[in-house]
Amino acid sequence: MSTRPSLAALFALLLSCAAFSQDQPKTAPLPYDPLELATGPTVVPDTPEKRELVLNLLEHARQNNGMHTPGTAPFAMKVSFNSTGTSRYTGFGEVEETWMSTNTWRWSARLGDYSQLRIFYEGAAYDDKPRGPIPLRIQMVRQSVFWPVTGRFAPALIRMATAKWQGTEVACMLVSGARNDATPTPGRRWEETEYCIEPKTGLLRTYSEAPGIYTVYDYSEKFEFHGRTLARQISIVEDGVTVLQIHLDSLTDAANSDPDQFVPTKKMLSHGPGDILVGPFRFPQSVGAPPGRSGAIQPVIVHAVLDKKGHVVEAEALQHSDSALSDAALAIVARSNYRRTESEGRPVQREAFINVQFIPQQ
Repeated sequence: MSTRPSLAALFALLLSCAAFSQDQPKTAPLPYDPLELATGPTVVPDTPEKRELVLNLLEHARQNNGMHTPGTAPFAMKVSFNSTGTSRYTGFGEVEETWMSTNTWRWSARLGDYSQLRIFYEGAAYDDKPRGPIPLRIQMVRQSVFWPVTGRFAPALIRMATAKWQGTEVACMLVSGARNDATPTPGRRWEETEYCIEPKTGLLRTYSEAPGIYTVYDYSEKFEFHGRTLARQISIVEDGVTVLQIHLDSLTDAANSDPDQFVPTKKMLSHGPGDILVGPFRFPQSVGAPPGRSGAIQPVIVHAVLDKKGHVVEAEALQHSDSALSDAALAIVARSNYRRTESEGRPVQREAFINVQFIPQQ
């Protein structure tokens, strides 16, 4: 890690001569949040060498935190968590997973009155209970623990801002679609996903799929596992409220696990394959603003779970400064039916971040 450039050197290497855009955005600015770190100047890597620096940081974070990466050493992990907020399922919960390879693994979870055992077998997931949606909070726990850094970064627009987090310098990578504006305007945009990484160590410190939700990794206690460094404490904060406190209780080698535990029972097979967890992904949904609203476009991001048919299973708004718009956004999402999707021919449950954009009346 000692060969990594300092944050100042990284920022200087990326610094572009391009001027900031003088056009004022027609969208309302992001609401203030102390966990929103990318608030200052940004740079856009404009050469292969500069993009390589940024992509290397992102890829290191992906590989370090990606516990389902092909070739990962078999492991057994126990996770406990506390869930609060407006979700349907709250309270104490647990997730346990034994992973041998991308083709052989099992996990169990419980939260409130929900419990499930899942075995991945011959390319499909089989559940102990009849098929049904997995709670949003459990999907969030699994996302933050097993695969927080996702996406195709090579073709994406990436902007970078520098910041300090708990006294440590971090580089915040702002990732969005390739067709977005590549000018280095200050601060984060509504459509950007944010990964704040410590260049000195390559560790992911904070992750935000969308404005209003932030995942924080605390390495004051950590696991060292086959070259990976994993935080034992993870917090997920929505609109200033901590909705998940996650603790990695144990992480051990599982190379000698009993192979019979990865074979579903006849009862599990009788239920048929369960929906594969997929996420997160983001998309906009434009609607007319309520009468009397004028000025800039006002986004409200709704965090939701969509079933295999595109129906909304759970949903919560990430912005509450305007309760009327927040309630309206939730109502719009709740009565919408989105495109059904499959993953390699298998039904999926998707974690979605829907950017409901209220367009002022002309």
